[in-house]
Amino acid sequence: MNKTIAVLASTACLLCSAAAQATPYKLDFTASGYSPGIFSGTAAPQNPVSGSIFFSAASLGAAVTSIDAVNLTIGGHAYTAAEIGAGFYSDGYVFGAKSNGVGINMAGTDDFYLILSSSNNVFSYAVNGVFDTWVTRGISARYTDVTPPPAAAVPEPAALALLGLGLAGIGLSRRRQPRRT
Repeated sequence: MNKTIAVLASTACLLCSAAAQATPYKLDFTASGYSPGIFSGTAAPQNPVSGSIFFSAASLGAAVTSIDAVNLTIGGHAYTAAEIGAGFYSDGYVFGAKSNGVGINMAGTDDFYLILSSSNNVFSYAVNGVFDTWVTRGISARYTDVTPPPAAAVPEPAALALLGLGLAGIGLSRRRQPRRT
């Protein structure tokens, strides 16, 4: 009985050390062909808008677990990863500034959202100090898996600790068993 428990505990330790990791992705996009501002009718101050959003998810189409980096400047405002959020939209994603809520665009603020799905692609933005927003459906976008190539396997300290616990458990169970002659 003790041996069975030790083997099960050792197996659990080894399985826990092999937890799934998120995959890093890069979204490159360009949005152009904006309609005149919805409030003033003026031309978009920046046309086109191009950028990159680096994010992690278990797989493409799964929930975004983190925004890792951003290369996006709109109207002189360079966005940071901390300012950007992500969510689901239909069968795709919505990325946007978190200041007014991802997927909501507030005129007069540094704000944007980008919707990419099979049924709807939209990019909308606003700039600080100008009470207007500009919208386009003219978007080209590409997702790239940016997982680095596998390097030489270097065990993580936690994995080694769990492996050691598993081996110690097996060793203790063997030691406690009476020897058979």
